[in-house]
Amino acid sequence: MTPEETGKAYDTITHLWTRPEFNHESGMRAYKKALSFLPDASLGTFDKAVSERINEDEAQKKVYALDIGCGCTNCFIPIIERTGLTYEGIDVSKDMLLIAASHLPTHTFYHDDICTFTLSKPYLFISAWDSFWHIPLTQQEPLLRKLVRHLADEGVLLLSCGGTDESGQHTNEVMGPKVYYASLGLHRYLEILIDEGCFVRHVEFDQHPELHAVIMVQKRNV
Repeated sequence: MTPEETGKAYDTITHLWTRPEFNHESGMRAYKKALSFLPDASLGTFDKAVSERINEDEAQKKVYALDIGCGCTNCFIPIIERTGLTYEGIDVSKDMLLIAASHLPTHTFYHDDICTFTLSKPYLFISAWDSFWHIPLTQQEPLLRKLVRHLADEGVLLLSCGGTDESGQHTNEVMGPKVYYASLGLHRYLEILIDEGCFVRHVEFDQHPELHAVIMVQKRNV
């Protein structure tokens, strides 16, 4: 499935995330831990090398976070913004974003495919919670490298993924429509991130025995 097809599939099941019984605490512990690795000194301004990539006046005002596959709940936004970061979300589901933006109309949400989306600024924090596995298998490595290259020095990437031993892909209809899942395998994700100059800060199977892996890495300050 293409990301566009995945977005249309999620358009048909947005109600699953708006139910009163939806667990808004899912992933919260991981976000809090990942954000704790951010250097306090970096939350006021970027270093000189990063500032040169964007308008210097803007760099002094805002430090950005990008939430990939942000969905409609907006549940991670408060803890991200409490660190001083300016939040941006991106999702392939139009209906998910309509709900998100209706509650937070002044926030920035992009309806786009992160694989082809042009990242125009560096981010101090990038997260992809339960979304990266919907990326086509052949596009996962290029995307992962692109994300790290748009992290500011000492920036943190939080990724949840299929913690499999080997790469693979499949579809299922557990939620109703057909949805695609893929994983490069946990070892390969770590290889790529280390190759891109990241320190591994935390790896966890947080829903054991399910193969739900959480990876937190921090970009080297070079």
